[in-house]
Amino acid sequence: MAGRGARYAADRRLLVDGMEAMGFRCLLPRAVQAPIIVTFHMPTDPAFVFAEFYDRLRARVFVIYRRKLTVAEAFRIGCVGPIGPGDIRSALDAVRLTLSEMGVTSGAPSIAIAILD
Repeated sequence: MAGRGARYAADRRLLVDGMEAMGFRCLLPRAVQAPIIVTFHMPTDPAFVFAEFYDRLRARVFVIYRRKLTVAEAFRIGCVGPIGPGDIRSALDAVRLTLSEMGVTSGAPSIAIAILD
């Protein structure tokens, strides 16, 4: 159980680091973020359309949580199951390619949200 938790935590760190490098910001601070699922603020780039983002990732066989939260404009990505660092890196590559195809220049949320984190 401890080994699985450590693996999930390592995958979460890799995911968060990669998403933050693209401008995305987590809903929760790292100190309280569980390793199972990570919630990211929606980008404010006008070219970002969540339904298109979801569909394009799914076409690349990466399925994220489709439902947005009611608390905040956000989406979630899971870090559990039979996945490892290579899968996380492949998912990050798919996110990068999808954003590029959509013309999204940054995954950053509004400045006000970024300051609160």
